[in-house]
Amino acid sequence: MAQRRMLSFDALLRLEWVSRRLLGQSLSLAAWDRMTFNDKLAYRRLRVRDPAYQIFCDKLRMRDYVAERLGAENLPQLLAVGERASEFRARKGPYVLKANHGSGMVTFVTEAQVLSEDQLREAESWLATDYAWGQLEWGYQGARRLLLAEELLRGQDGSTPPPDFKLFTFDGQVVMIEVHTGRFTDHRVMMRRPDWTLIEARWVYRLPDRTDWPRPPNLDRMLDFASHLGRGIDFLRVDLYELGDRVVVGELTTCPAAGDDKFDPQTLDASLGRMWRRRPRQLRSPGVGAVTGSGGSSRSSARPSAATPERPAGSRSRRRPGPAAR
Repeated sequence: MAQRRMLSFDALLRLEWVSRRLLGQSLSLAAWDRMTFNDKLAYRRLRVRDPAYQIFCDKLRMRDYVAERLGAENLPQLLAVGERASEFRARKGPYVLKANHGSGMVTFVTEAQVLSEDQLREAESWLATDYAWGQLEWGYQGARRLLLAEELLRGQDGSTPPPDFKLFTFDGQVVMIEVHTGRFTDHRVMMRRPDWTLIEARWVYRLPDRTDWPRPPNLDRMLDFASHLGRGIDFLRVDLYELGDRVVVGELTTCPAAGDDKFDPQTLDASLGRMWRRRPRQLRSPGVGAVTGSGGSSRSSARPSAATPERPAGSRSRRRPGPAAR
């Protein structure tokens, strides 16, 4: 990592952009209508700095964004926020512990249990992880290095985590749903259209043994949530859990797999690219073609309030849980 830091973040973005262009990847607005889905993700990651990305990449700020638009009841209950893993040592489950400033940094605590020493060490290591540099995603530079304890969600069959529905939206229009099961055991993925018909394709992981799943009872509600959250944004993936009596927002993702998704067949990549018609807002600065954002991930002892869009008329402020020891 120290060797990598000999170059600035902007220089690394520029280097990757030039390398991809030399390898023949179309990464320019002039070629926008011909670019695949992954091309457009890569272009946006390397060339665009929309302040909205920093909202979606900081889980606490993302929660405020969702609460403003859908209501806090459509989020997992937030139990505690901490700056050190040790703050959660005595907290008994059930809950899920996750990092505020990245993806995939998650561990589960079941009923009446506490974090093991291995889990505590792992969680502490998350706080030293600079996800922005690891993935070269500018949006994570502003994310605060904190740990969150959230409600442990269960599927209708008791599974933890429940099936994860990832809805791909272009300017609020849902075009595809990835259904993930067994995320931390036997990970399987299938893809469906908004009308719930199966897309004959796969992405990285194997298909479930059975793909003839019935239409989820809350599918229309999930589609409405995703459309509402993605409206006005060129691309946003909205990750939802369907719990029977509730639909819960898990994450909002701007750059799935850092723009390196491998679809089989590859024609799906091209098809999704054609559906992505709206161009990203061009917010530029010298160097990599982007506005200057807040620099460097930080662990903020003051836990500043998240910057959120203007609240709709009649909405109320919601207080956030305090230290994990409470």
